Amino acid sequence: MRKALILVFLSIISCAAYAQSVIRTCQTSHLDSLQWKDLVWMFAQQDSLSDLEPYQNLALILEDAQGIRTEKTFQSDSTFRMNDSVDEYLAQRILIDKPDLTAFWALELEDDIRLFKSLKDSLQAKFKFRHYAMRYSSETRSLKQQLSLQKRGRSKIALSMHNFSLAADVAIYRKKRYLKRGLMYDKMGAIAKDLGLFWGGDFVGFPDLGHIQAFKNSAELLRQHPNLAFEFEHFKSNYEQIYAEKATLGQEDLVQDTRDLLEAMNEFRLMQPCLCEKAQPIPESAQAWIKSYQQNPKPRVHVNLMEQWAYVQRGTNGYFFPLGLWKPQAKM
Repeated sequence: MRKALILVFLSIISCAAYAQSVIRTCQTSHLDSLQWKDLVWMFAQQDSLSDLEPYQNLALILEDAQGIRTEKTFQSDSTFRMNDSVDEYLAQRILIDKPDLTAFWALELEDDIRLFKSLKDSLQAKFKFRHYAMRYSSETRSLKQQLSLQKRGRSKIALSMHNFSLAADVAIYRKKRYLKRGLMYDKMGAIAKDLGLFWGGDFVGFPDLGHIQAFKNSAELLRQHPNLAFEFEHFKSNYEQIYAEKATLGQEDLVQDTRDLLEAMNEFRLMQPCLCEKAQPIPESAQAWIKSYQQNPKPRVHVNLMEQWAYVQRGTNGYFFPLGLWKPQAKM
């Protein structure tokens, strides 16, 4: 359908190395060339999402290995529709209202969202037990809401299928009295699974009896929709921390879904350009323009391939980083 118009901009990289470690680090490497989309990924890598307000513009500056400088600026466009221009596609994702993920991804996910809605309706129609009733208490969720739930310990993850309109929470009542748990949730889950949905009661480590979703886990969602890797990348360190904490305790089985997600993310990003974490001093060649950048505080990425650094600015200040490639973290 219209999905055919959407460019799957991430190449799947087969790499047996991530079998050694699902933790990925940016390791200093010499880069001979970059595309505009690589610069957008670099900006996203340094965007902490601590401020969920959208940006108005994004400026990209690239000095190639011969010292030739080119520039490109994207303006926030509320009328933007997905197209084959990968750099614009990614840039607009940064420039739109960040909490509203479903609005941006609805076109790509429309078939899955439509099917999920149909299955939800079927589940409600099939849940027929005397004295019992069910309703959906939470469906589409904003990113801000999801992060709040995670902070309060009511969710273990930073990004949920609720954020893409692919999950719903079920509340069951007996004679108008809400039930937090009980056999009826098992019966609801059995009906949901018969319909082809996935039930939160089967979750390992964090069972959620009143939850249903369209995909087994986030890794499955990501592999069917590689473009979503751009969303999950914001929370890479969070997922790695969750996995590492359990792995250290020998409890990897409790976070298998997290491991699956990290492996899926690595399939799309291993050996791709990145910014190494340790910021570096201002290069001599940047002294001529750094003050003008600081006096004009707009989001920008400036890359110099001759000297192998990138400058990322979101406010009045910015930082310089060495260029590198994403690689599996070597085992200690």
